[in-house]
Amino acid sequence: MTYLKIKNGKGYFLNSDKEEKEIDAIRKEDILFLLDCATKENIQFEMDKIENGNIQNEAHKIIYGNIYNKFEDLLTKKNMFLDESENLYKNALKKYQN
Repeated sequence: MTYLKIKNGKGYFLNSDKEEKEIDAIRKEDILFLLDCATKENIQFEMDKIENGNIQNEAHKIIYGNIYNKFEDLLTKKNMFLDESENLYKNALKKYQN
């Protein structure tokens, strides 16, 4: 599913209600929802890439670009992140189960 989209020269994100909203309306809760989706193993997190001036709105270009870069970095490290998280919680669970 595409969570960050570009259309009609603007950037959009998918919120928790599965509604497309303009990227300049994004809130902290929306970013947390996107992070949750991006880090789940069973979710295919897709984003439209900025290219050839496909975003004409300057504010959208800046906001979308920053968010896109952060999520792209996260997605490239997703498996490492999931493994580290699992190991962290596995050790904590063992410690407190005994």
